[in-house]
Amino acid sequence: MRMEWLEAFRQTAELKSLTKASESLHISQPALSKQIRNLEIELGAQLLTRSSIGVTLTPAGQILFERSKNIINEMNVTKREIALIQDEGKVDLTIGSWPSIATIFLPMRIAGNQQSKPKLDVKTRVFYCFYDLLTNLDNGILDAALFDDRGVKHSYYTEPVFTEKFFLFVNVKHPVFGDKEEVRFDEIKNETFVMLPEGCDVRMLVEDEFTARNGTLNISLEIELGQSILGYIHAGLGISILPEIFIIQMKDTIKAIPITDFGIMRQISVITREKSISKQLLGFIFNQ
Repeated sequence: MRMEWLEAFRQTAELKSLTKASESLHISQPALSKQIRNLEIELGAQLLTRSSIGVTLTPAGQILFERSKNIINEMNVTKREIALIQDEGKVDLTIGSWPSIATIFLPMRIAGNQQSKPKLDVKTRVFYCFYDLLTNLDNGILDAALFDDRGVKHSYYTEPVFTEKFFLFVNVKHPVFGDKEEVRFDEIKNETFVMLPEGCDVRMLVEDEFTARNGTLNISLEIELGQSILGYIHAGLGISILPEIFIIQMKDTIKAIPITDFGIMRQISVITREKSISKQLLGFIFNQ
């Protein structure tokens, strides 16, 4: 049984759609269908029932689906453990995170550790909500996820990596805040903000801080990418509260103002199914 066939089957069963599964796995739908058909031929049983509204599991498919996660996870762990005992071994890891972490933080850390042994071949995938990160971690698509999980219930192993403060991001010509070097919460609590959508740690943390202060986070616009929010601020179309990582992408037209009494920090952790994977990441990517 080839693992890519099993992964194709599991992703299709999870999403109940060949189209969605092919998009998630970044392969064509005919290629996905062929992998599943090869698996059915090898097992001698039909695994999926296809219809115009999607796919459903047959009794044989249900048995395989219930066991496939453990099979995939065990195989991945075994491959990594074998790689670790070989001098020139290579460990393949797929990490999921928010756009800011995947495009700013991870590339710099990976680039600085290219000579590690065993060598890590790290792939990154971008997600926009907790559910997608945890679902893909659960089904074996991701080996690890990076986000602030303190307010999210899950059963995975978690280890803190770094913390960062929040800042008020404004255009330097903003009539109220453009000349300020710092602000207090009372000065901004009634403002309207351009924010990231629900389902991400930044939005949750900021909302929790406003709620703890008996305030309401007023939102004028939701945008999935923090980089796009900076574009709106650059154009003078709004202000936002974002974590420190976005400072590196600021234009000269934008300033990040400390919020002196803002009581929250974002704590990015590595979340994994097995402790051994977390140890690899902390040791070879994060130098811990």
